[in-house]
Amino acid sequence: MKRSWRLILDGKHDGYYNMAVDEAILLNYSKERKPTLRIYGWKYPFITLGYNQIPEHVLKAASKIPFVRRITGGAAILHHEELTYSLICAVSDINLPQKVKESFKHLSSFLVEFYSQLGLEAGFAQDFLSGTLSENMGRLGEYGNFCFSSCEHYDLLIEGKKIGGNAQKRRKGIIFQQGSIPQAVDVDLVGRNIRDVEKINTKITYLNELLKISISFAELQVLLSKSFQQTFDLELQKGKLTDQEESLAKILANNKYEDEHWNIKRQARNIDSNCFSVRS
Repeated sequence: MKRSWRLILDGKHDGYYNMAVDEAILLNYSKERKPTLRIYGWKYPFITLGYNQIPEHVLKAASKIPFVRRITGGAAILHHEELTYSLICAVSDINLPQKVKESFKHLSSFLVEFYSQLGLEAGFAQDFLSGTLSENMGRLGEYGNFCFSSCEHYDLLIEGKKIGGNAQKRRKGIIFQQGSIPQAVDVDLVGRNIRDVEKINTKITYLNELLKISISFAELQVLLSKSFQQTFDLELQKGKLTDQEESLAKILANNKYEDEHWNIKRQARNIDSNCFSVRS
């Protein structure tokens, strides 16, 4: 019998709610043991900062776009016209390698299949060149302010340019990974809001540019879920948040992700909800 995962094909929301839902699913995993793939979007432009980033070092003073801090690391992303996914599971749910880098490659392999289904050939950055990428991309492992313009070993490249980004967090044997698949990137908007992002148009690519056509958000959601199911030989069953997850997501959105103590200072207040006590 194939392993069963929950699939949540979500809509488009603001950044506070999106980050809150992802964390609510993560926190609930140990109780429900429901490995979950969630695919969602963004109602309007929204910036997420990596867990360790300092807002005043990353965002321009004149930036008017709302931002929220992720619980995953990495660099800032300006989300808007894109698919975003999160997956929450235990190592045993998907036969993951124990080493973080190897597990990251394994988990990201479904993205290679997704791009292949669109007629695009994607590969991991480390497989193109070892040590360096090019003058445009810089060295592997060098972080910039903007996620899409620097490369880790298992980031994906198409036609020599980076597409999207992914970040992972582990908590007591539970794997949490988030990733961005851009349909379009407004380079000018990125430049007006994020520091030190010169010449990013030579470093990044996105689906509309590669395909020369626009595919609907809903169609891409279905294709991504099918690619995940095929790559890992499992069964995805459409589902939704549990009542407990919904309740916790609302609490997290209101008391953590909309709070400047979290977004600016990386300090979250204690949050109690029934049997949950959340500390980040």
